[in-house]
Amino acid sequence: MVEIKLSRRTFEALVSETRIEILRKLDRRPMTVSELARELGIAKSAVHEHLAKLVEAGLAERVAGERKWVYYRLTPQAVALLHPESKYRLLVLLGTGLLALTGGTALVLRSLYRGAAPAQPTSYMAAGYSEIVPKAANLSTAPVQASPARELTLQAGTQSIAGAALLLLGMLLLLLWYRKRRALQKRYIR
Repeated sequence: MVEIKLSRRTFEALVSETRIEILRKLDRRPMTVSELARELGIAKSAVHEHLAKLVEAGLAERVAGERKWVYYRLTPQAVALLHPESKYRLLVLLGTGLLALTGGTALVLRSLYRGAAPAQPTSYMAAGYSEIVPKAANLSTAPVQASPARELTLQAGTQSIAGAALLLLGMLLLLLWYRKRRALQKRYIR
């Protein structure tokens, strides 16, 4: 977004209640001098003088329209003055979206890594200890450590579902951030 710099001209432009009302009207949409005069109930010449002060302060700008009409609209600096919270909302959306996307990716990768991890050796023979351990008649090939495969599968499945949900949430938040940013650009920057 735009950095707000308040100069002496900006303060002088914001002293008048009429100029502030003009800024509020221009916040809705670009308007001509005639439209502003009609809505404010003052003479066109007075509106023109107020607009000249706003243009000089860098809060409004002239835009050539269709049929040789001249429209006035807000500059990005004026938008930042009128809506300082929009910058922070966009930053919160971006940060939350990136955080959810990162967390979701980490959970999905962790669940994939755990699910693909090699199983623990289940007997002395499978572990390669057949040469070290003497072959005895009473030595069984029973598992050394028995961990149910179902538990590992459920844990990996839960993590992958949570990770996918976080990935989806992150993508939705980033999409919302992008759309809001584009809407602000279309409305004010053009």
